[in-house]
Amino acid sequence: MYLHHIIRGSFWLYVSGIVSSFVGYLFWLLASQFVHPPIVGDAAAVVALASLITSISSLGISSGATRMFGRAYGSDDRKGLSAVFVAAFLTNLIISASAALFIAILGTFIGLTQFAIPFMTVLVLLGSIPVVTNALYNATLRTHIIALSTILSALARLALGIFLLYAETGFMGVMLAFVIAGIVQDAVLLLAARRAVSVTKPSLYLAKESIRQGLPSWIPSLVLTAGSQLGVIGVYGLTGATQAGTYYLTFQISQIIYTLPLSLLGLMFPVLSGMSDGRKRSASRAIRLTSVIIAPLAAVVIASPYVPLSLLGSSYVDSSFTLQLLMLGCLVAPISYGFNSLIYAYGHYRYVTMLGLATNVPRIALYPVLVAFYGNNGAALAYISGLFVALFAVYFMAHRIGYIVDWNSSLLFAAIPSSVALAMMFLNINWIIGASVILTVSMFAYARLNLLTKSDLAEVSSAFLSRKQLDQLYPYAKYVLEVLYGR
Repeated sequence: MYLHHIIRGSFWLYVSGIVSSFVGYLFWLLASQFVHPPIVGDAAAVVALASLITSISSLGISSGATRMFGRAYGSDDRKGLSAVFVAAFLTNLIISASAALFIAILGTFIGLTQFAIPFMTVLVLLGSIPVVTNALYNATLRTHIIALSTILSALARLALGIFLLYAETGFMGVMLAFVIAGIVQDAVLLLAARRAVSVTKPSLYLAKESIRQGLPSWIPSLVLTAGSQLGVIGVYGLTGATQAGTYYLTFQISQIIYTLPLSLLGLMFPVLSGMSDGRKRSASRAIRLTSVIIAPLAAVVIASPYVPLSLLGSSYVDSSFTLQLLMLGCLVAPISYGFNSLIYAYGHYRYVTMLGLATNVPRIALYPVLVAFYGNNGAALAYISGLFVALFAVYFMAHRIGYIVDWNSSLLFAAIPSSVALAMMFLNINWIIGASVILTVSMFAYARLNLLTKSDLAEVSSAFLSRKQLDQLYPYAKYVLEVLYGR
């Protein structure tokens, strides 16, 4: 069983995601003292478009390389690991450089301003580095490197970005902050890669193979990026920079919660790829553990969405309902995310494509209509619609591969904290007390209904503590276990 290794690896990804999101939140909190929502909207549109272009030019190499890394690492083939890295890295770099050159030359013909083109070009180049390096660290479960690079880049953006904004550089200061963050992140990832792999002669076969194995996930990945980023771009184009700025920051806050299923269940893919048996059981358990954590956290935000938004300023509190809508998607996200890792590990590429399309085509199709009528709330509705449509795709595809989805447990995972959150809202309870009640009641109910078992807790504990440390803590922990599970 590899689950405790996955939990430890996902822990670093989630910590980095939380720290990055929190530091990013702090950045915008301080930046709001120097720039107004329209500037945030302009910058968000550039960042979103750069991310979309990076996804287009990647050709799914990240997923293809992850699968190849997982196989090489699972068989302890260090030379093969290095060969795959060099081939995939150079291939992705060449394609990304071509895309950046296209933007630099023809950017004005696709609607970009002369001021935005240099930043867009640099962001696309910087964004190409993590495509393969992160795949390497995910597959080898060395996610602490990704965490370190993410945290350091976020801190660099905060420190230098605020200094630039204090110097009244406006839009340029915001964009330079993102560029600086990208440089720091890439530097850390590349320096660490020197110790993980060795330089080998580029292999044309492996380069083609990384693209071939990645192409099945390319369209779903591209549609996934479009499904996320077109929300900001759509709001920017249809309602203006001010609304785009408020939606962008609201969406970024929601990603603090969405990071958990993406980190834990995303790491299941390379590990499942290297397993010969027990894939379905491992995937089901990972989905269950993810739901135990993400559903109560989402419910806390649903009960008090105004808390994080109010710190940004009164102009952002109006997006409270938008944040609540985004959180609804967190309640069902673990099911489709976990199933996607499972079918990809089995090599069911057609199903991977179908699930990706089922998740993101509804988003893309609904953005223009819902944003035009409901603004930020419409963008949030379009975004979460994909996660609910994906449930139907999972239902039909699961039967075909003999995988049983525990729908009853998933419903309970979502319903228990959500019902408590609604009660806290109805009673107008202080948000600190409300959050405590939601988390406590959820954990107690999960334990008593056996949704969270003692073996699950042991698995999570073993990911971070040695056997000796567990034995030392048990006398103190047994009282908590008796309260949760009874004697």
